[in-house]
Amino acid sequence: MRESKMRRFKINKYSPFYSLLQGIWEQKVARVGMYILLAIIIFCLIGVFWTPYNPNSTQFPRDLPPSPKHWLGTDDYGHDVFSQLLVGGFPVIGVGLLTGLIGTLISIFIGISAGLYADTLVDRILSGITQIFLVIPGILIIELIGAYLGAEQIKLGYITILIALSTTGWAWGARVLRSLVLPLRRREYILSSELIGESKLSIVVRQIIPNNLPFIASNFFFTAIYGIAGFTFIYYFGLGSLTQVNWGTLLYWSLGGEAYLRGLWWWYIPPGLMIGLVALSFALINIGIDRVANPRLRVDNKKYKKMLSEIKKRRKEEEVIEWTK
Repeated sequence: MRESKMRRFKINKYSPFYSLLQGIWEQKVARVGMYILLAIIIFCLIGVFWTPYNPNSTQFPRDLPPSPKHWLGTDDYGHDVFSQLLVGGFPVIGVGLLTGLIGTLISIFIGISAGLYADTLVDRILSGITQIFLVIPGILIIELIGAYLGAEQIKLGYITILIALSTTGWAWGARVLRSLVLPLRRREYILSSELIGESKLSIVVRQIIPNNLPFIASNFFFTAIYGIAGFTFIYYFGLGSLTQVNWGTLLYWSLGGEAYLRGLWWWYIPPGLMIGLVALSFALINIGIDRVANPRLRVDNKKYKKMLSEIKKRRKEEEVIEWTK
């Protein structure tokens, strides 16, 4: 019984997903991105269960610089900045990753459906919707809606922001996926599957998605970056609920407290640095995915330098021979 369970959960080393993960892991730049992302996720998870002080407590002296008692000092309202930084990471990472996941799922559904039913009414409708969302500046629209609701004393919450970012961040991925599916649907193995009566859903799951897995993974990280940037902007401009502690509200309160002018760097640099590190980790992983998808980008620096030095040496030898003639 146990052996049958073990066989059921055995990893298929020949699956496209495993091959993609292995290919990404073999890229040094992607490994660096993964290490940075893993460190940030661990940091955020620690903040869910433990903080040195209550992040909402205002009992401490104001504007204290970093010290062994307060690792990142205190702000203008008497909060411990390190405690707020710990607590404030999980909402940013959570909303960003969920935006990437939901936005990518919408891209897959819309893009592949439009590609499979190209030149039909379904394609025209789905492509029209995609074009509309492509020209809509998502974050700007959310900020305008947030500003309007803010005037009505209604602040955007995490769920509302997640839905808004997910529904405005999928169009680019859907557009590219449609163009990738168009030539794919004419391939012999896809036509053969249709001839033997295989369902569209089965063709999508077994053949189209695995063939476009590198792009889908890349699209996930790009959409996640969009989610994190949008989330931060919304709170930075005070459109979200300001009673919630996250890296965006930390930046908002530091702006309101004129931390930039008063030299209180420990109030605004740490949250800005953490957001930058998250974006950097996603970008590095995306470079690794690009190299897996496009072998021409896999440049072996040592091999390239060796070839270059050999070419230079050969040219010098040819020049010497010509000069002696």
